Amino acid sequence: MTPSASQRGFTLLEAVIALAIFAMGATALYAWLNTNLITLARVDAINQRHLAVVSATDFISKINPAEMPEGDIALNQLRIIWKAREPLAQADALDDQNKKTINNVTLMQLDVWVYKDERLLSQFVTTSLGVKKVRDIGDVIFD
Repeated sequence: MTPSASQRGFTLLEAVIALAIFAMGATALYAWLNTNLITLARVDAINQRHLAVVSATDFISKINPAEMPEGDIALNQLRIIWKAREPLAQADALDDQNKKTINNVTLMQLDVWVYKDERLLSQFVTTSLGVKKVRDIGDVIFD
């Protein structure tokens, strides 16, 4: 029993052409997937950098630059270094009746560097208000 012409399988030429079409499609799919993976890695790096800057900004907002004008601290995998510049403004702190208090306030700019695994992630400048005790309570009450 011999198969008729309509029942025969693919010829070698048809199989090679089908394989070539499949290979072109697979190559295009691989290139598209590779591009997406590279983009995902870049987005992940940017997100990690952003989170590090947010953490550093949150930490810097809690320090008093008048008492700690510079420092270096390790928070988990981050290392935060800051250094205060010359004061932008300095004045006596006043109470609600416009009288001097025991404190002096200083507006300062801080240079901040954020490192992760000894690699610089970000460097920025922020402005912060510092408070420092400059008088005793007796100097203010009896003034």
